[in-house]
Amino acid sequence: MKIDKDSSLQILFNNKDRFINELKDNSPEWEESDNEKISSFLDISEKDKYVFAQTVIDTLDTIKIKDEFDCNILKNRKSESGIIILDQSELYIFEEFEGKLKVMNFIVSLKDDYSDFLMFTFDLNENKKIVATNIETEVWKKFLRCLIYLDFLPTEIKYVKPNEKTGTRKQGKVINKTDQKLILVTKAWNQEYQTEPGTKFFSKPHWGIRWTGPGRTISTVTWIKGSLKEYNKVTEKENR
Repeated sequence: MKIDKDSSLQILFNNKDRFINELKDNSPEWEESDNEKISSFLDISEKDKYVFAQTVIDTLDTIKIKDEFDCNILKNRKSESGIIILDQSELYIFEEFEGKLKVMNFIVSLKDDYSDFLMFTFDLNENKKIVATNIETEVWKKFLRCLIYLDFLPTEIKYVKPNEKTGTRKQGKVINKTDQKLILVTKAWNQEYQTEPGTKFFSKPHWGIRWTGPGRTISTVTWIKGSLKEYNKVTEKENR
C-alpha cells in the first residue's frame, strides 16, 4: 500500500478548509461553536494515523457486528481520536465530543474524478447510533470492525516515518510518501484465531527445505506439490 500525495489522507489534509465550508453549507443548523469542533475534527496533524497490515485486513470480517450494536462497548476503547487508513483511497477519521463519537468516512479517486464523505455518530451517553438512511450499513460496521481490532485485540505497532517503507509481501508493504508519521498495525505474535473443524484450504506448490540424513542434519531444497489440507483434522491414531 502506497500512501502518497494522491491518497485520501493527503487530499483531506490539503483541502481541510474546503471540507469545512462544504459541511457548513450542508448543515442548516450550523452554529459558530461548530467551527472549532469541526476544525479539531479535521486536524489530521494532531491525530494518530493507523494503517492496517494485510494480515489484519484479511481477518476483519471475522469480527461480527450486529445491527443492534451496544455503543457502551466503545466507552472502554483506548483511542480518543484517530485516523484509520484502509487503503490509498479510503479512510475513517474519528473523535469524541461530549460523549458522542463522531466519524467520517472519506473516499477519493483522482482517476475517476470522484470524492465523497459520509458522517455518522455513536452517542455513548444514550447508547445509540445516529446514521442517515442514505448510509449503507456496511459503512459504519466496517468502521466498528477496525476500531474493535485496534482497541480491543492484541496488536503490535510500528511507526513508519515520512519517506520510509516497511513490511513484507505476506504482511503487506507500506510505503509512506507523505509528510505524516503513520502507525502500522499488525497481529500480535501470540494472537490466536480459531478455525472451525473441517475447514479445508489449498496449499500452493512451493520450494521448501526438508531435513534428511542421520539425525536429520542435512538440509535439502525440495519441491513441494500443491495439496488440499484441512484444519483440526483428526489424527490417524484417532481414526483407527
